[in-house]
Amino acid sequence: MKKNVFVFIQVLSHFSVTVLAAKQSWEINELLKTDGSKGDLTVFGDMVLTPAQLLRYEHSKDTDLQIRGVSIKENSFNRWENNIVPYTISPKYNQNQKNILISSLRFFETVSCFKFIERTSQVDFLFIVPLNGCYSYVGKIGGRQTVSLAADCLADYIIWHEMMHALGFEHEHQRPDRDVFIRVDYSNVIPGQLINFDKLQASLVDYPDTYDYKSIMHYDGHAFGRIDNTRRVRLATMIPLKTGIRLDDNMKFTSTDIEKLNRLGMCASQNQYSAQVTDCKDIANNCEGNKRRGMCKNPFYKNMMVKNCQKTCKLCAYPRMVDGDEDLVATSTVKVEKCEDSHPRCSVYAKSGFCTLPFYDNVREQLCAKTCNLC
Repeated sequence: MKKNVFVFIQVLSHFSVTVLAAKQSWEINELLKTDGSKGDLTVFGDMVLTPAQLLRYEHSKDTDLQIRGVSIKENSFNRWENNIVPYTISPKYNQNQKNILISSLRFFETVSCFKFIERTSQVDFLFIVPLNGCYSYVGKIGGRQTVSLAADCLADYIIWHEMMHALGFEHEHQRPDRDVFIRVDYSNVIPGQLINFDKLQASLVDYPDTYDYKSIMHYDGHAFGRIDNTRRVRLATMIPLKTGIRLDDNMKFTSTDIEKLNRLGMCASQNQYSAQVTDCKDIANNCEGNKRRGMCKNPFYKNMMVKNCQKTCKLCAYPRMVDGDEDLVATSTVKVEKCEDSHPRCSVYAKSGFCTLPFYDNVREQLCAKTCNLC
């Protein structure tokens, strides 16, 4: 918990309205001012373009993008052979961080026929390294292929998002047909970030599926939004055109994501995933209480809730830990704490809306329970 609290304090000091417990890759990159590496360009929030792709973009006369070296359309040269993805993890990560990465990669094996294996002598492989943000190339580009996952990026949903890029997936909100499903409010977009809302060229992509508002590849509705300093909130940039839909932080795979993943890999079946969803249940008897305490949405307790309160916390899309996996994650014992603040500046934070703004729902009880009258 101390580590999560430190991240909160560090982020709060830089940007008072950042979504703390569920930062997306684009938010982290905005904070860290990601600008790519080795001459490549990071665009669209968390994707890297090679110099060749960048050249194609600069000379494009079409209003739609023509820069992708990879899309869902079949292209054997940018697919991972036999769905095997060799990887190497940088020694800059500590052991706990490596465990988080490995655990997240294992998830793909539970829902598809893709396998991430440690690299031995393979020429084409992913090099996972903590550089200056969360970003990836799209599909296989050949040779050592960098995937940057800085310390702030080590949440399972961010790792999954970047690995989906590495396998060949684009952003859902950049589909050629997206204007039928969402309206982009360009007036609310941060100056200089309009490129993040460009659409893919229809001839380069294959999206026969229904538009998936909840896809792990869809950004939230406030992505790259300007800050309203009066209300201290980020303005909406994407408005769903379907009634009853909210563009929240998408932190898990949808069934459509899984179907696309299996179609890309031409996997034989999805029996494991189907069985996993069918078997979704609670095995602890205090899940409702845990939910009221905010533990379902707190990343610190994610693995514990997946294992014990999967149904109540609506975490059925996450694989329950199996025997032998427990050593991959830190375990915790939950206990009722005293009614007190764990941070000395709660009174200051309260004056800035910490106790009421929804941005802080998942952390206020941990840090300022007494000041915010939560106990």
